[in-house]
Amino acid sequence: MTYLPTRTLLAALLISCSGAQAYVGAGAGTGPGTITVKQRIEAHMGFLASDALRGRETGTIAGDITATYVASVLQGLGLTPAGDPESFTQSYPLHRSYLDMDAVVLSIGAEEPFVPLDDFGLRGLGVEPLDLVGGVVFAGHGVVDGESGIDQLAGLDVGGHFVAVLSGVPEGFDGLSKRIDSSDKRDIAQKRGALGLIVLSAEDDDGASRTRRWVRRSMTHSRMELVGVSTDEKPSLVRIYPEPDVAARLFAAAGRDFTAEVERRADEPLAPGFLLQGVELTLNASVKIDELEAHNVAALLPGSDPELAHEVIVVSAHMDHVGVSSDGAVHNGADDNASGTSTLLSVAETLASREVALRRSVLFLAVSGEEKGLLGSEWWVDHPTLPIENVIADINIDMVGRNDPDSVGATPSPEHTDYNSLVVEAVELGPQMGLSVSWSAGEGEYRRRVDSYYNRSDHANFAEKGIPVVFFFSGEHEDYHRPGDTLDKIDFDKIAKVAGLVSALVSSVAEADGRPVRLVD
Repeated sequence: MTYLPTRTLLAALLISCSGAQAYVGAGAGTGPGTITVKQRIEAHMGFLASDALRGRETGTIAGDITATYVASVLQGLGLTPAGDPESFTQSYPLHRSYLDMDAVVLSIGAEEPFVPLDDFGLRGLGVEPLDLVGGVVFAGHGVVDGESGIDQLAGLDVGGHFVAVLSGVPEGFDGLSKRIDSSDKRDIAQKRGALGLIVLSAEDDDGASRTRRWVRRSMTHSRMELVGVSTDEKPSLVRIYPEPDVAARLFAAAGRDFTAEVERRADEPLAPGFLLQGVELTLNASVKIDELEAHNVAALLPGSDPELAHEVIVVSAHMDHVGVSSDGAVHNGADDNASGTSTLLSVAETLASREVALRRSVLFLAVSGEEKGLLGSEWWVDHPTLPIENVIADINIDMVGRNDPDSVGATPSPEHTDYNSLVVEAVELGPQMGLSVSWSAGEGEYRRRVDSYYNRSDHANFAEKGIPVVFFFSGEHEDYHRPGDTLDKIDFDKIAKVAGLVSALVSSVAEADGRPVRLVD
């Protein structure tokens, strides 16, 4: 059997004592049959959501320890290693890239360069250095919508220039076939040969102000990408978010009044754009890259039916979270997603303790890299540790520990093109476990259709392979991706119900004569 690096194991032995003792001690002297599902979940979460794991960020020692813990629990249940050869873990390579702040230059002609973070933010940087010099074309709000016939870039030569657009769309700008955001504007500008997109906003635009603050914060964060993943897509177009006074300087360099142009577009949204005469903008930026290794955990519960044992039901949950913030605050990620990981471990124990083995096999797959863009599950579906054509379903669990104690959200709904019999069965089984399965989740301002999260968790990578999926999710809350996502706010009784529902669903699918099927033509 292959294990994680020695440094990780030593750290795990030191750091995981409290979690392991809580787990084992729950039934010490009384036999494992007396440990309740709720107790198992509380023990697992007590470790996974502790300060000791430093927010379980992918590519860190804490992330490795998390994988070691999960793998050890699954090994202890007698499951079969299903990661890399003879291992419960699957390693995969990552690049962590971050902006070299000392190398960022944004300037107008020979003027003194603007100051990164104070004067502007950047989005959309790839791994290749940027060395861009070009003019600036102002295109109003930059709206292009084929169905309504609006094209604010029409007649403007943007090739080899930066395109400057006002954020959002003006009030009363009716007739658009869809919501237009900066990503839409970026994509159109890129298709027409622009060097970059400059997103302008006035001082009193609160929404744009929040966006600028978020972009500036993101400049100081790293991002991760899988190594060796081929893509035919062009690098994304860089986006520049200047402060209003910087936008004013940009227009003033061409003898224009920025405030007047903003006010004009409020009254005349379709007023023509123009080239900022005599303005030459320079942007230099580069990123630094670290090579990392991350791990998924995979353990197989073999089926018993000679005809069906090769078919596999995947139970998945991401075990990573977002780490530690720049001010030192630990993001424990109790709900996101120690709740789903602990549910997976509880389901594994329930099904492994059955006296009669299930007909089909079950793969318990705890992935990392979800918070970085579903990277761990993407790696697994593209580098499966068992034949992916044998996977008949993915049951994914993410954030199931808060909000309505008697309900859990699910997707795909009957309105979704991937609606399938797996979801129908979940709805039918829910009441038996004390849960209603709903197409919406969250409370108050956070309540949304779960379909809107369909591409935001790891089941999406299985769905792309044509595999029926169901995603259990209880909705966002005020502590989402914040240090306040802590154990004291978790509803352990609810998680125990979800674990019961997942166990029943897996058992039903594993014992059925037929596979889950899609229900929407």
